[in-house]
Amino acid sequence: MAEPTTSNTSAATTDQPGRPYYENLRTSLRETLNKKRKLDEQLAALEDNIYKLEGNYLEETNGAGNIVRGFDGWVKGVVVGADKRAADDRKARTRIRDEDRIFSRSSMSWMRVSRFCLS
Repeated sequence: MAEPTTSNTSAATTDQPGRPYYENLRTSLRETLNKKRKLDEQLAALEDNIYKLEGNYLEETNGAGNIVRGFDGWVKGVVVGADKRAADDRKARTRIRDEDRIFSRSSMSWMRVSRFCLS
């Protein structure tokens, strides 16, 4: 048997020559996973913001028309924002369909969730 040395580092390198390389890879992996976690959180926040803004747009333009459903209401002369109470009643009656959410539905996260939900 080999005699114990005073330095554990030198013993580790002589007994396990690949150990420093392994530790560097392990540290790099840990840092990369932390970066990925932060990026995933930022992506989720951005997608949530897009979802909310898209919902606001679809609600506000429901009567007159919008880029998703067309502008038939605008052509027919519907006045937007004339009566606040009527607009609030319309918002309560109308629901935003998932098919109308063209921006939210285009994200990879939405596709991943919908694939698991539909399966």
